[in-house]
Amino acid sequence: MIPSMLSTSPMDVFRYSVRSPDARSGLHSVMRLASYALMLLAACLLSACGPAKRPAEPDNLFWPLPPDPPKIKYIQSIYSEDDIGRVYSFMEKLFGKDYHDSLVRPYGVFARTGAMAVADVTLRRVLLFDLTSKRLTIVGDDGTLRIPSAVVIDSSGRIYVADGPGGKVALYDASGRYLTAFLMKDSRPIALALNEQAGKLYVIDGDGHRILVFGLDGRRIAVIGKAGRGAGEFNFPIDIAIDRSGLLYVLDARNFRVQILEEDGSYLRSFGSAGDVPGSFANPKGIALDSKGHIYVTDAAYSNFQIFDSTGNILLFVGSLGPRPGELHLPAGISIDEQDRIYVADQLNGRVQIFQYLDSQ
Repeated sequence: MIPSMLSTSPMDVFRYSVRSPDARSGLHSVMRLASYALMLLAACLLSACGPAKRPAEPDNLFWPLPPDPPKIKYIQSIYSEDDIGRVYSFMEKLFGKDYHDSLVRPYGVFARTGAMAVADVTLRRVLLFDLTSKRLTIVGDDGTLRIPSAVVIDSSGRIYVADGPGGKVALYDASGRYLTAFLMKDSRPIALALNEQAGKLYVIDGDGHRILVFGLDGRRIAVIGKAGRGAGEFNFPIDIAIDRSGLLYVLDARNFRVQILEEDGSYLRSFGSAGDVPGSFANPKGIALDSKGHIYVTDAAYSNFQIFDSTGNILLFVGSLGPRPGELHLPAGISIDEQDRIYVADQLNGRVQIFQYLDSQ
């Protein structure tokens, strides 16, 4: 018999409720519903607490402006693995993902068709985006990197990372597992270029104003250049690229020029000067080449990248200061894949912007 509600205290009612099988069943149902509600609320809160809303992606953004025929097209911006189409399970949404897997201050970038590696100086690691499987691999999450500034990947998938403060180039396998390091006493490796056919890794030593040449076994085999302003001399070289014939293109930052050298370091020619007009440099940061031999140079002061022909004549510049697509804030590294897609590390916007060179236009 159910006790009279008028003659019992609230505690009596509670004791009765939890002792009754029917009441216990109802209570469990309520608790389950409350649990599900909390889980859904948590998922909603997690989605609301993600990265800030980003600028809308434009459909058609080209350079130069009409009526000139377009040569460069904006493709997309990548802030995190969300932007490569990663689909999260319910449990991943519920318990959240590591938002440190989003770019914070990307500096170095390397791209080949289907993959992009980004050295982030704030995260102190490299984020490897697989654009085909839509997955992200973290390199250096084991504390093996101090401030990674550049990354290259060989044909077997091995990853080379320049770590200036660590005085080394760290080497990882394709899964991101640390293998070894090329140690460089009294040097600050800041940029890399790989000539796999010749078996050479070129390393920019920023403090030494020179290029260190290593075999792929880690043995140093040559030194190119020294401090100075003459031909084949450098004043804070900051980046390097290699063309299909093995020529070296060295971004000689404080001499405000690009120097072109033979594979062995012999001087060929140079172009560039300090200034504030198209074709000149103020704070150059990165260099890359497309399949036609065009030379691309990012400039943090101009918030753009400039495109030159093989002899150093200015063809076009892309970008201006801002957060919107096609705008840049302290651009740094630049890389171009086999399909002439252009990847630019947009430091203070926390993203990599991707453009396409339109050869057929």
